Amino acid sequence: FYLLLESINQHCFSALLQIPPDKFKLVMDSIVWAFKHTMRNVADTGLTTVLTLLQNLDGKDVSQSFYQTYFLNILQHIFSVVTDSTNAAQLSNQSKVLAYMFSLVEQKKIAVALYNLEEHPGEIDNVAYVKSYTQDLLKKAFPNLQELQVSVFVDGLYALNQDNAAFREHLRDFIVRSRNAQEKTCQTCTCKRSRSN
Repeated sequence: FYLLLESINQHCFSALLQIPPDKFKLVMDSIVWAFKHTMRNVADTGLTTVLTLLQNLDGKDVSQSFYQTYFLNILQHIFSVVTDSTNAAQLSNQSKVLAYMFSLVEQKKIAVALYNLEEHPGEIDNVAYVKSYTQDLLKKAFPNLQELQVSVFVDGLYALNQDNAAFREHLRDFIVRSRNAQEKTCQTCTCKRSRSN
């Protein structure tokens, strides 16, 4: 099934664009489910498919509507996979997708607001909003990290998105630092519990 989606995306992209919105949502849900899968081949197929889909949308009339509907959802799910220790094997493909997504924002290829203007009247553009959104996601995932660490990491996502190797290394370094900080927090909690018993 996932190979079929990948093939349609690569060879018959215009057919995907003809699918009614409610059915297209099922396609997107399937792609997200694929890249979150614990089997490496399925996850790699899902990551390749979502990257190709985003690349195929470049310059298409429907791209802005797609970004408004799916961009933040994809970003959130990619980060949920990146921060999940059981999916570290796909870091190369995950970093390619994230780098491409951050380049879309940075290069202002997403013209439509990714946020609700009424809920975020102070936001000036998608770059600032996606930065804030990503920082909030990561702070929730890693409450043990300092705000400055998260901010520097997110700044690097913008600064390095044109260099896949540097971007991947930046992402890997953040994951290692965040897991180390998480382990230290867990060890501290374990020590405190042991002392109280």
